[in-house]
Amino acid sequence: MTLRRLLLASLLPLSLAGCVSSSDIDGLRAQLAEIQRQVLQLQMQTSSKEEVAALQQNLRAQTEQLLKAEADRRADFGNLSSQIAALQGQLEDTNYRLSQVSQQIASTSQDLKAVRSATAPPPVPGAPALGPVSDPETLYQTSYSDYLRGNYDLALLGFRQYLESFPDTDLADNASYWIGECFYRQQKYAEAIAQYDEVLSRWPRSDKTASSQLKKGYAQVELGRRDEGVRQLQGVVRDFPNSDEANLARQRLQSLGVATGQKRQ
Repeated sequence: MTLRRLLLASLLPLSLAGCVSSSDIDGLRAQLAEIQRQVLQLQMQTSSKEEVAALQQNLRAQTEQLLKAEADRRADFGNLSSQIAALQGQLEDTNYRLSQVSQQIASTSQDLKAVRSATAPPPVPGAPALGPVSDPETLYQTSYSDYLRGNYDLALLGFRQYLESFPDTDLADNASYWIGECFYRQQKYAEAIAQYDEVLSRWPRSDKTASSQLKKGYAQVELGRRDEGVRQLQGVVRDFPNSDEANLARQRLQSLGVATGQKRQ
C-alpha cells in the first residue's frame, strides 16, 4: 500500500462521519504513527538499495582493476621467465666448460718440456729415437694447458703422444676426447666427428661419453647434416636426461626449432 492510499484510507471515515471524536483522533494518531513507521522503513530500504548498488559498482571497478593488474603481472612474469631461461642457459654452458678444467695443473716450465720435445724435427738417420715420456700426468696436463690457451696444434701433438705412450691409463679416453675438441675448435668438424666416434666405440662407458655424443651432434649440424645432428642431440637427452650435456642438447635443439622435453628433477 502506497503512502497516498494509506492517508486516504485514514481520512475517509472522518469525512463520512462529519465529526471527530476523541477516540477517532487517537485512532488517527495511531494510523499516522504507523504510516510514519512505514515511510521510514521505505526510506531505509531505498537507501540500502542505493548503497548496495554503489557497492556493486565499486566492486566491479575494483575487479576490473585486479584483472588488468593480473594480466600485466603475467606478461611481466613471462618476459622475466624468458630472460631467466636465457641466463640459465649461458650459466649452464659456462659451468660445463669449467667442469672440464682439471683441478691440478703442473708448473708451466715443466709442462712444456715434454710436448716441445714432441715438436722437435725428426731425428737424422742413425740418431737415437726420442724415448717415451715417463710421466703421463705431466704430459696430459701439459697438453690440456695448451688446449686451454688455444694452442690446438700443440695440444694435438701432446694428446696423441699420450695415447701412444699410455693407451691403457684412466685418462686415455679423456685424451682422445680432447683431440676431438682440438679439431672442433679448429672447425675441422669431420675429423672431430671421427675422433668422437673413437671415444664412443673404444670407451662406451667413459665419463666423456655424453660429451662426445653432444659435440658429435654439434659438429654434424655445423657440417649441414642437420637431421643427423638432431638425432644425435635427441639421443643425449634420452640417454643422459639429467646431465649438463642434456641441457646443452635441449638448448641447441630449441635453437634449431625442434621441440624437446624439460629437464628432469
